[in-house]
Amino acid sequence: MDGARFGNACAHLGVKPAALTWKAGVDVLSFGGTKMGMPIGEAIVFFNKALAADFDYRCKQAGQLASKMRYLTAPWIGMLTDDAWLRHCTHANEMADRLGRGLAALEGVSLVAPVQSNAVFAQLPADLSKHLNDAGWVFYRFIGNGGARFVCSWATTEADVDALLATARTFRYAA
Repeated sequence: MDGARFGNACAHLGVKPAALTWKAGVDVLSFGGTKMGMPIGEAIVFFNKALAADFDYRCKQAGQLASKMRYLTAPWIGMLTDDAWLRHCTHANEMADRLGRGLAALEGVSLVAPVQSNAVFAQLPADLSKHLNDAGWVFYRFIGNGGARFVCSWATTEADVDALLATARTFRYAA
């Protein structure tokens, strides 16, 4: 399982990690640390131990074995202690929900999908996209004209979301 947003899914659904992994038939989880605020690192969790055979060797052969691995793994202790990972993901989800509600209230904007994690998928008028970009806001464009993906992180603040929405509210459609 690609677990880049695994924590966001656990937070949104309000379930324990086991419900989305080994209990659901997942053999291996790549749990992304950077999405939760770590500077670098993924935790690879093997639920099917047989698949772990030679994994360390394969990592070394692929050049993915850091000489001081303990420095890369140490932040995981802090992230997993007292559910810091879950708090970070819950916060990112809350910021995305705030952004999604704000964008949906704007004229000409619609959500492409419900907000269920830290990402907001919206359909924006092309001129509004340009207006936001011209003001310095960066987001991923997709699906032809107007499709946009906004991603909130553990570090996104209410002020960040409100500032983007305030910028969007200054947009005026051509008469």
